[in-house]
Amino acid sequence: MGGGQRLREQVRSRYAVKFLAVSLLITAVIVAGGTVIAYQVSDRVTEEQLQSVEASAELEAESLARWFEGEQDSIRLLSAHDGVVPSNRTVTNGTLTRQLAQAPDELVSLHVVERATEQPSNGTTERIVSSTEPVEGEALAATGIDWGQDADGEEVLFQFNDTEEVLVSWVYLDEGDMSVAIASPTRDGNHVLIGEYHPSTRVAGTADAFEGANTVVLGGVSGYVMFEKDSPNEFRPYKGDSTVTEVESRIDSRADQFAPINGSNLGETEVRGYHSVPSDGVNWVVVKEVPRSSALAVTSQVQSNLVRLIALVFVGLLLLGGMIHYGPIRSIRRLSKRADAIASGDLTVEISDDGRVDEVGQLQRSLHKTKSYIETITQQAEKIARREFDDESLDEDIPGPVGEAMVAMRDDLEQFITERERREQRLEVFNRVLRHNLRNRLDVINSHTEQLAEQTDGDHAEAILSETDRLAEISTRARRIDRLMTRDRDPSAVDLTTLLHDLLDDVESDGIVVETDVPSAVTLRTDSETLRTALVSPLENAIKYADSLVTVSVESTPDGYSIVVSDDGPGIPANEVDSLAAGTETDLRHSRGLGLWQLKWGVNALDGELSFENETGTTVRIRLPNLAGSDQEDEHP
Repeated sequence: MGGGQRLREQVRSRYAVKFLAVSLLITAVIVAGGTVIAYQVSDRVTEEQLQSVEASAELEAESLARWFEGEQDSIRLLSAHDGVVPSNRTVTNGTLTRQLAQAPDELVSLHVVERATEQPSNGTTERIVSSTEPVEGEALAATGIDWGQDADGEEVLFQFNDTEEVLVSWVYLDEGDMSVAIASPTRDGNHVLIGEYHPSTRVAGTADAFEGANTVVLGGVSGYVMFEKDSPNEFRPYKGDSTVTEVESRIDSRADQFAPINGSNLGETEVRGYHSVPSDGVNWVVVKEVPRSSALAVTSQVQSNLVRLIALVFVGLLLLGGMIHYGPIRSIRRLSKRADAIASGDLTVEISDDGRVDEVGQLQRSLHKTKSYIETITQQAEKIARREFDDESLDEDIPGPVGEAMVAMRDDLEQFITERERREQRLEVFNRVLRHNLRNRLDVINSHTEQLAEQTDGDHAEAILSETDRLAEISTRARRIDRLMTRDRDPSAVDLTTLLHDLLDDVESDGIVVETDVPSAVTLRTDSETLRTALVSPLENAIKYADSLVTVSVESTPDGYSIVVSDDGPGIPANEVDSLAAGTETDLRHSRGLGLWQLKWGVNALDGELSFENETGTTVRIRLPNLAGSDQEDEHP
């Protein structure tokens, strides 16, 4: 092989060498052209950069206007929402909370207030009837909202001509945050929905086309800073009391605070572009501040030489781009798509071998090996998942830690399944034998003890009968729990009111007063049999251990209902509550029976939450969600 052929083979097999050769050529072209292109900044280019900064301010002002008008439409639509029912505070609060959670970060609170019956009103005395903040029942002045003044300097009245009208406040300081409020009447015409916003959150998230740029929003009357991207929220002069900028002079000199203004100017250290926000009822002015070094960075070329430089750079980049695009990049993109398909689980992708000897060819072969490796792991994982431990594919060796983990997982899973099957078989035999024998032996003991009670004096026979009845009750409860835990869940619409009354009718109160606070119609989607089995225990225990009073109530939750059972008895022993919390029983920490376990397991089966309070008597709180199902309807507001 000749020297020229070896050189061509080396260049063909090394992409870096080809890239270096072309890069050197392009660099030489750029350097040659750059040596003749070096002139000062022209006034024309400077003016274009000033216009660019002003255009950036205009775009930001228009974006802020669109956002503000969109939020006005949102408040107008929300005020007509079916869930905003001022007469029902629970429904309204739920709607406001959900809407606030789904809204952008700029919206911080929602209120529904009574509409003023007498005018004029300045929007401070109206009573808040619903709110996402703890201000219900207070006057609207508690929110700190300032409805401001109109173009004539008169105080804005808190009144609306129809339910479609929207009122916008001035910017005010609310607990350290610059805020603005939007109000619109509700459908009944007697209330007003108000949303409070922090526009600084949106201003802080603005994107800038210039490096080191800053966005400031000034007030349309005072020219003071209201929102700034990189500074805290506070009313302050734009550049201090001793400096009056062009934009401040323009704001101060206009007769109408809502008159549009725009422009740009060149400061000592920065370029400023400003533009008023084009939205009705908003007098804000957006200012873009860009460092001179950034805004005027491209103004160091003369037009004639700039054309040459662009042409030379274009030619060089065209050569480089063409080589990269039609060479390795296209091949790498094809391999990247195949790699993405494999990463997403598609192992049907074919990895072709073009016979290339450079880095792209090496990448092709490596990806092909990776695919084969993943295919082997996938096949073995499928066989293990299907418990086909004797399949031939499991004999294929997988190198590295993954292979060792697969072998260990297969052995552990096989051993675990075998031990679990044996354990389940033993438990099933023990369960049936113990359940059958225990019941039969208890019947025999009861029979003999009843005869002894007739033939002897004393309370010993009665004590034996009491204990055997308790054992029989535990056996019955165990069978009930076993049936509860082994059956499949079958959600359906359950009337909690009827179910609770039926269960209370089945329990003997023995002089205990039972009070209920249950709505007339409460429907929960859950498993009826499991719920009935779970509720028997807390109701029976409450009546059994109460001194005089048991209360049963139902409370609405965002995803279902809570059932609360309280009594004035001595309370559940701490060791029983600790046993439930630990999830097991020991010699030192155990319960007296299966009642609380029946309650705990039943609530868990219904995806619920269980809690106890033992401060005065016992309060059992059972929180149950609506369970999903193929035919589920919206049963809960």
